Amino acid sequence: MRRVVTTAALAWGAGFCMAAAAAWGYAELDAWRGYGESFQLGYVVGYLDAVTLAKRHDPRTYIPVQGKPKYERWRALVNDFYADPANARRSVPAAMAAAGKVIQDEFMKDYAARSAPQSPQPTPGSKAAPAAP
Repeated sequence: MRRVVTTAALAWGAGFCMAAAAAWGYAELDAWRGYGESFQLGYVVGYLDAVTLAKRHDPRTYIPVQGKPKYERWRALVNDFYADPANARRSVPAAMAAAGKVIQDEFMKDYAARSAPQSPQPTPGSKAAPAAP
């Protein structure tokens, strides 16, 4: 029995290490495009869920996720990242970080536009101020 448990544990560990090495080395443009849109969307959903869980414990894993993320938008941003040939050898986590930067910049721009002080608009019943002499 001990031999079966030891063999199973070693097989699990070897399989896990090989899968981790494969994911680390091949999670680039070829893998991103090779498995299609379902893989891309699943990767984005899983990645954002993992970051949401981890961001409270390790600040290095933070990417901006407010509320429920728009997964298709993230997928499109990663595809835009890989549209540049210079990024073909970059990892998918690097693409997710770049997409997070775009999302964060858009959020900050929108927030600034919403919180900017606006001049009061005259109401229909109010009189215009007299012209200065």
